[in-house]
Amino acid sequence: MKRLFVLFAVLLAGTTLKAQTAVQTADPLAALVDFKNADYNFGKITVGKPVSYDVEIRNISHDTLTLVNAKAGCGCTTPNFVPNQKFGPGQTIKVTIQFNGSVTGTFTRFTDINFSNGMTKQVKFSGEGIPAPPAQAPKK
Repeated sequence: MKRLFVLFAVLLAGTTLKAQTAVQTADPLAALVDFKNADYNFGKITVGKPVSYDVEIRNISHDTLTLVNAKAGCGCTTPNFVPNQKFGPGQTIKVTIQFNGSVTGTFTRFTDINFSNGMTKQVKFSGEGIPAPPAQAPKK
């Protein structure tokens, strides 16, 4: 009987620790904001031709949030945003991500969007750079 009690206590403790770990590793930002285009695919783009898209960020919390900064992972990508922009419950803001199109072949690039309280969301885009079609001679 004592062994059964010890086994039950060990199983209960393991289950409790596992549940606490799952709660602690959940993304706290997911309860505050909703992202549109956090994983964007350009498809095929012409090499050397800049492209851009918007990441829409909607405040789904009950408090005002602040977009502190956005930082691209490489020099070929530029995030355009309003630093320290505050947005209230229900409001949507945008971060425009520009890519210079300098890559031939498949690519994936990342941008970190930083919010108040040290929260960060990494967004990404991907696509395939294809050479420009050859210029055609003017018709006579």
